Amino acid sequence: MRADEVGTDVSLVARLMAEQFPQWVDLPIERVEPAGTDNTIYRLGKDMAVRLPRRQRNAERLEKESRWLPTLAPLLPLAIPVPLARGEPDGLDR
Repeated sequence: MRADEVGTDVSLVARLMAEQFPQWVDLPIERVEPAGTDNTIYRLGKDMAVRLPRRQRNAERLEKESRWLPTLAPLLPLAIPVPLARGEPDGLDR
């Protein structure tokens, strides 16, 4: 883990889901391996995923992606996943 990297685990995802998205709190959460280099991915239920940026600069990239993908998606030859929700950091230093 890099010095500026944020550690995550299933219990953190479960807590964030309970606080911010209670409608999905009963769904199983499983970490996807191997871990990504920019985001850690967790499977949420059968059909959803949770992406948590591993570093602050990766969070900034996700913001840019959120702005541009809806504009670019109709021009691309493949389906682009549609975000269902966007959470906020919990504010704890890890």
